Amino acid sequence: MRRTIAGCLAASLIVTPAMAQTSPPAPTGPYGMPMQEWQGASCLWGGFLAGFGVFYYSDVLTVAATGATNPLLLVPLIATGFAAGCSVAANASPGLTWLYRKVM
Repeated sequence: MRRTIAGCLAASLIVTPAMAQTSPPAPTGPYGMPMQEWQGASCLWGGFLAGFGVFYYSDVLTVAATGATNPLLLVPLIATGFAAGCSVAANASPGLTWLYRKVM
């Protein structure tokens, strides 16, 4: 019994370990940027464009939300527009980059 256990233990120590696996290359966005940086840049321009759009239409949006023109709601409306534009652009940028690479 001891020989069997010792033999199994010796055989398990003799087995060579598997070769180390290499990680796949990190996905890159345009201009060789890492995808996380590309998503951050997309968040900034998407948030800026959405915030500017909300500022441009702030009177219409404020009247639609409250029924009257209220300049105090301008900051929360712009912040909400920026957050929404940032989220959409950051989530859409990897897919749009992939689609652009497939088409071109």
